[in-house]
Amino acid sequence: MTRNLHAPAGWGASGFIVAIPARNEASRLPATLSSLAADPMVEDVIVIANGCLDATATIARGGCHGLRVAVLDCGTLAGGVGAARRAGIEAALDIAPHAAILATTDADCRVGPDWGGRIVAALARADAVCGRVIPDPDEFARLPAIVRRHGLLEDHVADLAAELEGLRSPAVHDPLPRHGQSPGATLAFRTDAYVAAGGFEAIPCHEDRRIVARIEAAGGRVARPHGLTVLASCRLVGRAPGGMADTIADRARNGAVLRAEIDRFKTLATDLQEAISAIRQVPALKAQSPINHTVVDPAQAGASARNRAVPGRVSRQGP
Repeated sequence: MTRNLHAPAGWGASGFIVAIPARNEASRLPATLSSLAADPMVEDVIVIANGCLDATATIARGGCHGLRVAVLDCGTLAGGVGAARRAGIEAALDIAPHAAILATTDADCRVGPDWGGRIVAALARADAVCGRVIPDPDEFARLPAIVRRHGLLEDHVADLAAELEGLRSPAVHDPLPRHGQSPGATLAFRTDAYVAAGGFEAIPCHEDRRIVARIEAAGGRVARPHGLTVLASCRLVGRAPGGMADTIADRARNGAVLRAEIDRFKTLATDLQEAISAIRQVPALKAQSPINHTVVDPAQAGASARNRAVPGRVSRQGP
């Protein structure tokens, strides 16, 4: 398989690498790069153009003010997004073997405030750090109401479960408030931990949660700070089979299943909140940071989310 690597002079000097797998993302990649360019901790990005038929690779090679952008232009990788992440990080380490932090996001995401700084702070105490995915409010608003309700309750229950675990088993490397996700859309490692875990598997989906699970199974420290976020698309036709887009599309077709799960989530949420309240009655635990458990629809909070978005600054726009 032919792979063409373009890297500007000095690429990798920061020691903080961000790998972005991309397939036909010409329309969304500019916003991803702009959000990273606005982060003072991020200087070196590698875009892995995996079987692209559009201008993704051209846009990436055009660069973005404030970033050094390398491009690995691949044919179509049989292992999908997992193979793309793996290939990108291998190429990055060939160029910058001294790199201390390996991060990854997706080409349809915009990183949240202080993304890089939060990663660096977390990895001072942990081997890997998982961020939290927030749906793009405009796209979320266009989903069926039952899909939105299900997603909000699912995330609500996951946050409650993470808080309860944090109260029962406090960890210096993963303090409250924390969450329970392990998404490739916002994930980073100490380089030694990534290498020891064998890197991303070359598989079409779930490469993110599988490497995190291996690190945890080996006794590694994984942090999930609630404030480390990315804004992700809610499209129904995605790039990775079995990924977020497929999950949303499948839910949109199965209203009866969602209604049953919504009822189950409501019961779980009540049970978890009662358990948390009971533990927080212990004086020594009252000072720990709780999560705001108000269930907020991102579509209704769209204005504030858009105000946090970074305006596009890519030197060449897509079609």
